[in-house]
Amino acid sequence: MVMLIDVSYFTYGPRRIQNASTAEVPDSDSISVNEAIDGYIKTFQKEFLFNIVGEELAKIVTDYLELTEEDGGNEKQETETKYGKLCGELRDPFADYVFYHILRDMNEQPTMTGLVMLKCANAYVSPLTRQVSIWNGMVGKNRRFVEWAKNNSFDIKVSKNLLTYINTFNL
Repeated sequence: MVMLIDVSYFTYGPRRIQNASTAEVPDSDSISVNEAIDGYIKTFQKEFLFNIVGEELAKIVTDYLELTEEDGGNEKQETETKYGKLCGELRDPFADYVFYHILRDMNEQPTMTGLVMLKCANAYVSPLTRQVSIWNGMVGKNRRFVEWAKNNSFDIKVSKNLLTYINTFNL
């Protein structure tokens, strides 16, 4: 599966994840963190695309990503083509969407006997406030994307969920 984003979206700023790395030769901690991030990207990309542009356009975007990957991922092509520009507009909100889900799952690990809380040398804090902040930032970006898409003649079908702000009380 060709991915809309990569680990680099999680190496700096508010989405920074400890040990995420774009180094050519990452250390063993970075390898496992990068693999986990890639897993989240692969898991949520199709769902995000369906919910932000609709099923038909999501298939076109996926095909476009596969074609550009086969061509070597030409950056100039991305900034000059209609679907390249669309992908460019979707990357940042999708990174927020992935990070929201990473935060949701960060303190627990499923095992055959149930969910266990992960142990760490550091003290854990609730990710709830950060989740709300990331989600609401994504909603703002999605709302701007909707306007951009209308102005650029894209027929999108956006899930109301991706345009709805949340709070810490889940209201």
